[in-house]
Amino acid sequence: MEEGKKPATAADRMKATGSVLARGLGATAEAPKAKAKPAAAVPTTSKYAGSATMTQAAPTSVLNIVSGKPVAAGEVASSAHTTSSVGPARGYAKAAGAVLPTSTTGADGKALDVPKIGPPAVAVGRAMAEGRPAVSMAGGKLVTTISKKFQIVFVTSEVAPFSKTGGLGEAMDGLPIALAALGHRCMVISPRYDQYKEAWDTGYWGSVPMGGKNESVHFFHTYKQKVDYVFVDHPTFLERVNGLTGAKLYGPEWGQDFADNQARFAYFCKAALKAIQELPLGGAVYGGDCMVVCNDWHSALVPMLIHAEKPTGKWTNTKSAFLCHNAVFQGRFVREEGLASVFGVPERYIDSITFKMPLRIGKYNEKMTCINTMAAGLRYADRALTVSPSYAVECCTDPEKGVELEDLFSLGKCTGILNGVKEGVTPSDKNFVTKTMMSCGIFTAATAPEAKAELKATYRAQNNLPASTGPLMCFIGRLDAQKGYDLLLEALVEILEDTELQVVIVGSGRADLVAQTKAVEKKFPSKFFYAGWMGPERYALLAGCDYTLLPSRWEPCGLVQMEAMRMGTLPIVAPTGGLKDTVEDGLNGLWTDKEMSVEAVIDEESVQSIAKALKRASKLFIEEPEKVKAMTRAAMAASAEFTWSNAALQYEAVFEELGVKDMLKGRTATVTLETDKQVC
Repeated sequence: MEEGKKPATAADRMKATGSVLARGLGATAEAPKAKAKPAAAVPTTSKYAGSATMTQAAPTSVLNIVSGKPVAAGEVASSAHTTSSVGPARGYAKAAGAVLPTSTTGADGKALDVPKIGPPAVAVGRAMAEGRPAVSMAGGKLVTTISKKFQIVFVTSEVAPFSKTGGLGEAMDGLPIALAALGHRCMVISPRYDQYKEAWDTGYWGSVPMGGKNESVHFFHTYKQKVDYVFVDHPTFLERVNGLTGAKLYGPEWGQDFADNQARFAYFCKAALKAIQELPLGGAVYGGDCMVVCNDWHSALVPMLIHAEKPTGKWTNTKSAFLCHNAVFQGRFVREEGLASVFGVPERYIDSITFKMPLRIGKYNEKMTCINTMAAGLRYADRALTVSPSYAVECCTDPEKGVELEDLFSLGKCTGILNGVKEGVTPSDKNFVTKTMMSCGIFTAATAPEAKAELKATYRAQNNLPASTGPLMCFIGRLDAQKGYDLLLEALVEILEDTELQVVIVGSGRADLVAQTKAVEKKFPSKFFYAGWMGPERYALLAGCDYTLLPSRWEPCGLVQMEAMRMGTLPIVAPTGGLKDTVEDGLNGLWTDKEMSVEAVIDEESVQSIAKALKRASKLFIEEPEKVKAMTRAAMAASAEFTWSNAALQYEAVFEELGVKDMLKGRTATVTLETDKQVC
């Protein structure tokens, strides 16, 4: 197909003959059972052979991000570079308050955007700290001065608010906006799963080779919060889900993949490189002078493709990073002949990501020769990243958490940076309280006990739960094995009758667990309530609860515990991954006395550990109310550090360390200040 020529019909762009790779995009045959998405599967302890090694400098000293206490050197893997989310962002934002206008009306009488919190305020505070002009007016808007500007491209299978199935979509919403507010030029490339009304046709038509065929490439674009959002338009994304997002991004139903996902996302990676090199946005393409961050297996081929094309000179100055949000989902597929041609790389690249592994993760599953797509990102990116410090250590050192790829995680430096929560997600923000329908109005740490009591009483009355002297707890998330929900159900059945507590379950997931949940609700109608899926109003429930439950088998970062702490709700967590980075036992939440078994089986030790934690929490609430209030204040204080502003500053430091080209080259520039109005 000629560049710039539009194909006649969607059918011209979709073929359906031969094997999955030969069928390519648009395959409609059922996927082999072995290729089913391992939603409820668990890591195995088996190892693969033959990984390379690299010399790695010892990590810098790190702090526990909650207590600020130094972490013992022996607790940090030699290849895992952990970080602290106790950063300068809050100080910068606080300093900005001294120079930002107090009025939201300009001298001309028009409304003036004055961001008091979040990344724009952080940018102002940093300008002050570094001795640059902090705030001035230009074109009727407030601007601040910046001294560095990177071009940063995020390649991701989902980005909120356009598409989201979990934490990946949330992260790709918050992080690019925060980096753009600091003055960087940011682009997010994602599939066009829906007819997003904000996005416009760019008029670009190109093609990429896919195993002897040319597949068309077409882009839609929108610009929001200083971020370029580019959507790859192809029937394999848009027509597959019939304009619907959510659970149908990766398969027709929860836990089932589309048969052609390997081809879909290989195409997506190639199209993303076209956008970087050829799509002019704001009058200029991003080109090779940029930092490319790919996310999870769906975009993990990007660093490999860039590496293979380095000799062409197009990517000479490009740096790449692979950001792992969950190591369990690796994109494992049977190795087939002709794959090098489909990917457009020499055969040696395919050999480098070929392993003897089960297609479906689990030590009881048969091993076979397969492609591990995530391995491409880990092997060829300039830096491996994870979404929390502890998860970086786990991925580098623990065969179960690294899921057979721990040698590749530790191949070079693996940096863990904690995800954030938008500063506007707080009960002290009027806009947030209104959107989430909190009947109590705004509240702070000082007034949290009274506000929570009102919210709790309202929720109980609305859902026919009787008043109780015990705590109200909630579980918000997927009903699946990773979240430890099967273990939690067993523990609740064991203790509900004799323990003074009530539990609300919010979420959907495995059909068998949903059925079990409804059975427990029927058995304990006064103590257990299944709310199903909830929208923004879930924050009102979260704020009204005394505890939230996160007994995860593994948790790369976790979002609910950070949001709960913002609301003054104490998390009860299993000490794993980002949960132990954000919650400190007895200070701002509670830990179970052991990690959960990662195997998807109901083991009695894990069940008893959860049961003990629930009883401990109930006893604490009833017998030591003043301690609970102190822990609530500590949780709300700690949560102020869990921001995308802090995360953005740390990502910026990593990019600078990698040598990403500074487009300002020692000069300064100005950037307008813009409030992030999307809070939930």
